[in-house]
Amino acid sequence: MITYAHSQLIGTRLYQCDATATAAQRGVRAWALLDGIGDRPEVRAWARRNARLLAHVAAQTDNPEAAIAAVRATTDYDGYQDDGLAAPSAVAVVGVRAEGGALRLAWCGDARAYWRPLDGALEQLTLDHNEAERCRAAGLTGFPLWYRNRVTSSLRRHDDAVGEVGTVRVHGLGRLVLCSDGVYSPFEDNGADLGSAVADATPRKVAASLVRRAIGFKAERKDNATAFVVDFT
Repeated sequence: MITYAHSQLIGTRLYQCDATATAAQRGVRAWALLDGIGDRPEVRAWARRNARLLAHVAAQTDNPEAAIAAVRATTDYDGYQDDGLAAPSAVAVVGVRAEGGALRLAWCGDARAYWRPLDGALEQLTLDHNEAERCRAAGLTGFPLWYRNRVTSSLRRHDDAVGEVGTVRVHGLGRLVLCSDGVYSPFEDNGADLGSAVADATPRKVAASLVRRAIGFKAERKDNATAFVVDFT
C-alpha cells in the first residue's frame, strides 16, 4: 500500500515558490517537489507548472532522469530569454515507482530525498548540487555558509553545470521524504534531529510537523518550507 501527503508554509517570503505534484500512468506513480529560485510570481507559476509536467513525464516513462531532461528541454521554448534572473527556474527531486518495482529517484540542485526503511534509521539519498558540496569534494574548508545556497544545477537548460543530475534506486518498504532546503536547513542549523521528526505517525502528520518545526526555529529570514512524505508499506 502507498499513502502520501505534503505540507507547505511560506515563511517570510512574499510568494510560495515551492511546488509539488503527483501523477499515475499504467501502474507507475510519481512524486515531484520543486523549489523555485527567487521570490517572484513568475517563479511561483513556473514551478507549479513544471512540477506537474515533471511528475507526469516521470510516471509516463517510469524514468525520473528522463523526466528532468524533458522539462529542461522545454526551457528552450518557454518564452524567456537567457538573461539570468529574469528567467524562472527551480531545483527539483522526483521519485517514481512501478508496481512491484524499485523506487527510482533523480534530482538536480539542493532539493533532497531521505529514506527511512521499516524499523531502520533515516538516511539522506541525495547529494546537494551546490558550491558547498563542490568545496567539500575538493577538500576545501572554511568556505562561506551562503555557498550552500548557490546551486550548481537546476531545471533550466542554460544554467551553469546544468548537466548535473543525480540518480539512486531504493528497494524494499519504508518512508520517503522529499523536502526543500527551507525544511532541512533549519533542522541542521539548530542541531535538531530530522530522523526522529519523521519516525512516527502518518504521512500527513509528519509533513505538517516538519514544515511547522522548520518555520518555528528562530531566524531573521524564513524560506518557503515544503515536505512530501510517501509511505510504502
